[in-house]
Amino acid sequence: MKKLIQTLIITGVIVSLLISFTACETEPSEVGIGLQPGSDKIILATDSLSVFTRTVRDSSVATDERSLSLLGSYVDNDFGQTDASFISQLMLSSGNVSEDATIEVDSVTLVLNYDGYFGDTLADIQFNLYQILDTDFDLDSTYYSDYSVSSTLRQLGTYSFSPRPSDDTIAFTISEPDFLSVFDDNTIYADENTLLSAFKGLYFEVIPSGASGGCIAYFDLLSDNSRMIMHYNDSETYDFLINNNSVRINMFNHDYSLAAPEIQAAINNQTDNQEYAFIQSAAGLKTELRIEDTDKLNAILEKGVNRAQLQVTVASDYFSSSDIPEQLTLVYKNDNDLYEFLTDYKVSSSHFGGEYNEDGSYTFNIPLYLQDLLSGNLSADNYLSLFALNNRTSANYGAIYGGAHPDFPLQIKIITSDF
Repeated sequence: MKKLIQTLIITGVIVSLLISFTACETEPSEVGIGLQPGSDKIILATDSLSVFTRTVRDSSVATDERSLSLLGSYVDNDFGQTDASFISQLMLSSGNVSEDATIEVDSVTLVLNYDGYFGDTLADIQFNLYQILDTDFDLDSTYYSDYSVSSTLRQLGTYSFSPRPSDDTIAFTISEPDFLSVFDDNTIYADENTLLSAFKGLYFEVIPSGASGGCIAYFDLLSDNSRMIMHYNDSETYDFLINNNSVRINMFNHDYSLAAPEIQAAINNQTDNQEYAFIQSAAGLKTELRIEDTDKLNAILEKGVNRAQLQVTVASDYFSSSDIPEQLTLVYKNDNDLYEFLTDYKVSSSHFGGEYNEDGSYTFNIPLYLQDLLSGNLSADNYLSLFALNNRTSANYGAIYGGAHPDFPLQIKIITSDF
């Protein structure tokens, strides 16, 4: 019966802690007084674990078949220059072209569906458009943000536009004769494999802006609006679609030689705990962290851990809140340098956290991560990686207070219970 009473009391304590986190670190509270003998009091206390942080380039991440494709160039006084280009295949639509049809292509219109932007919409985005001639892409392969185009290319034109958030789409006309002649051949419409043998895809290569500012546009290629319209035989049209069978690759390049000295120093210093750490989407920067005091960690884990939260505070003295990512994610980097989701995320992704709070912070609930460290399932020597959840499909950035900040250090806040 005594064990049952203790279990019920602990359960009640945990429920109440989900509602309020008010315990004092130096003055632990006593719960259960008057309900149990004095020797069975449950003592709650708050504690914290210091965290080592460093800023690391996140230069090669898988960026194929993402929800958005980015195109543009942006030069930031702090983060330097970011250039975004992409590749996309196109597929046949449901409409069929007869094998014996005579086709004479007049022009092609490429239509892309807007889905946002980063930067100044009054700035021009310039890009070269190419037909990829001799590279076959495989939907089952993985392509990364640092993908380099080594194919023979046919330039179809150089284009310039300013993103218009109020518009749904933007259209570009292609009239390059050799490109149009590809579609005069009625045999390529037999099936998608035949099409891809003749028309392997398009490469949108941004022209770096070179000047401060700029803009990066976000396109939803899977939208019904995104397509390539072939105008032929004076009055007829045929649609080529971009769908889930189309290989799509986002490619990002960052020039940190143009970045602020503080960010350059953070990138180049991987040994010292940092006062500020940085996060940048578009495969830019991530923050790596790990627990410094493993002896204290082991002592804490000998008690009952009721709550453990990694509390990340935005360094508001660096950037405005409008630039920061809406959500961060936290993963474990194993011995093979591969990411693993934390058990806390696997159990409940909605309770795991990572959303931006109005008070300028992000919170992650990670009690099971600490238990995995205690059991030996994970190693405290391995880093956790903190980066923007949409780091493959946006260009946002931000600064956070690192583990060495004197006033707002990055920490893991813990509530423990003991008898």
